[in-house]
Amino acid sequence: MDCSQACESISEVKLKIKSIIMKTIKYSLILILALASFMACNDTKQKQQKSNLKDTAYEAFIYAYPLMEQVKTMNGMFEFMGVKPNIPAMSDKFPMETVGQPIVAPNLTSMTGGILIDISDGPVTLEIPEVKDRYIVYQCIDVFTHNFYYMGTQGNNGEAGQFTFYNKHQKLPENSETTPVLMEQDLALIVLRIDIKDRSELDHVRGIMSNIKIVDAPAKTREYPTYDEEKAYSPLFVEYVNELLIEIPESETEEFKRFASIGIMNEVNLSEAELAEVQAGIDSAYIAIEEVTKSLDIGNGYISATGAFGSREFLDKNYLIRAAGAKFGLWGNSQDQASYFMFKAMGEGELRFEKDELPPLSDVGFWSITVHDKDGLVHKNEFDSYVLTMDQMKFNDDGSLVLKISPKPEEGNWIYTTGDEMVVWIRAYQADPEKIGSYVPPAFVVRK
Repeated sequence: MDCSQACESISEVKLKIKSIIMKTIKYSLILILALASFMACNDTKQKQQKSNLKDTAYEAFIYAYPLMEQVKTMNGMFEFMGVKPNIPAMSDKFPMETVGQPIVAPNLTSMTGGILIDISDGPVTLEIPEVKDRYIVYQCIDVFTHNFYYMGTQGNNGEAGQFTFYNKHQKLPENSETTPVLMEQDLALIVLRIDIKDRSELDHVRGIMSNIKIVDAPAKTREYPTYDEEKAYSPLFVEYVNELLIEIPESETEEFKRFASIGIMNEVNLSEAELAEVQAGIDSAYIAIEEVTKSLDIGNGYISATGAFGSREFLDKNYLIRAAGAKFGLWGNSQDQASYFMFKAMGEGELRFEKDELPPLSDVGFWSITVHDKDGLVHKNEFDSYVLTMDQMKFNDDGSLVLKISPKPEEGNWIYTTGDEMVVWIRAYQADPEKIGSYVPPAFVVRK
């Protein structure tokens, strides 16, 4: 090989080495860019996941809030009324005798009771007596706080009957003459209210209560959740949903697909950072519930949550308004059964109703007004003045009405207040369905 050939070979080798180096640099750059892109995408994915966890927790807490509020209240009923599954628990005292007890916004015109229906081990049959001489309502409330069924004056014209509660996986007894009542889950609450005018009717109403019976039920029942406030406002709130539900509602499969990421009807193992995101969603959700509850203003200083109570179909996935209803006060009747109007005031004053400003009622409807303290409680007073019912009210010749609320007795329609901050409730039962939705009571006029 001569010198020129050797030089050419060396040059070729140098070119090949240079080419290899350039390719190496090129592929290294591609690898670095790909790695950077992957890291950026992964970071974005992690941020998106955190955002999704917070958003999901926000949505899920609003969904679950009424369920948990009901658990809290039921735990109180276990202690206060001795409620046990599938056993009627009746408060057989005259309503005024419960004054002073820690009951929020008590209805002082009715005697009440409750039945926790548990069909976890089979259908349950309830028997009720005929009641045609007064208003009576059996309000059936599911674990979501929906009013899913009614019996009583409006529900079945006050007729006697037997009603069998069951779910879609259970078989009803053959040749049964009972009325079937389908439940979504295996727990429900029946709230009973029986109208009573005075103590002379006490024994009669107690007799009605004694004839409300569970005539068929399985011996076995499930354990009801125990309420813990710290747990309810933490990422562990999901456990309440998991305890209460036996299956995902058919109409909410998409919601539960999202809820699965935080442990609802699903097992997850979240990191501390992820749990912090869930907690942030919970905190935001509770603020939203409080804000919506404050916004239930209908005018003239009144708040009404009537539209926050009803069947699953009526609420139509408006989970925030359902939560606001639970925050406002559990177990409100559906609008065709009862409507509630509440205002807060300080001092004393009057409510003046012109004839066309009275609550619009059906032919069998009636209404009442009750005064509570700022916390919604009713305390004993020396005048035994707590509530006025429609049949006690004295109307003017032109059909108008004046209600006086003050610390000292007055002529006419008078209710006691301490003169401090108070909460006043107007309850209209079986109102005119075409008018009650737009009804706003007259404003309270404070005396100076």
